[in-house]
Amino acid sequence: MSIERAEAPTKAEVAYRALRDAIRSGELPPGERLRLQDLARRLGMSLTPVRDALRMLAAHGLIEQRANLGAVVAQCTPERAEDVYRLRLVLEPMAARLAAEQATDAQLEIMEGALRVLDRAVAEGRSQDITALNADFHRAVYSAARSHYLMDFIDRLWDGVPYQAISLVGRAEASSDQHHAIMDALRARDGDRAAAHMHAHISEAAEHTMSGLTARAADVDTR
Repeated sequence: MSIERAEAPTKAEVAYRALRDAIRSGELPPGERLRLQDLARRLGMSLTPVRDALRMLAAHGLIEQRANLGAVVAQCTPERAEDVYRLRLVLEPMAARLAAEQATDAQLEIMEGALRVLDRAVAEGRSQDITALNADFHRAVYSAARSHYLMDFIDRLWDGVPYQAISLVGRAEASSDQHHAIMDALRARDGDRAAAHMHAHISEAAEHTMSGLTARAADVDTR
């Protein structure tokens, strides 16, 4: 049995990641029409890898096809968010439990570093950075669960509710306290406590996000 050299990412994978990150950050907002030639020009690529990237984005639920418009960035409806959070409440506490039980000292240091960076953003009021840094902390925790399948499922769920919909406005300090409670449990290698704190944290995030999405949907309906 021979070990072959790992393949570099294809152009389609590079395009997919760039477009996925643009959707997550809000650079490509919900409802934005995605024109193949325009995207290829912006990415500096030919049409074929960008077309393949759009198929990958559609498979992950990040874009959808609409009559007379073609590909557009998927809207995050209250119904979609409710479904996503229902699953997040199962999988993310599970990942936190596994991380508490299996994380190496080096992985704990990575989590603590991500939390320090997030804390600084909160203290400095850098609201434009907080959501992405929040995601960095969560991913540092979940990667320590040592389950590629679990990480992949969670990553897809995070794609289901774009970052810009997960507003931390008005609850950044409470969220920070919850992060530190999770981190304390991880340091103590207490899987039950880590899972319980993560469940409470995701539950509050779900309530906050659902409230915002429902209000936006009602506002659109009355226009």
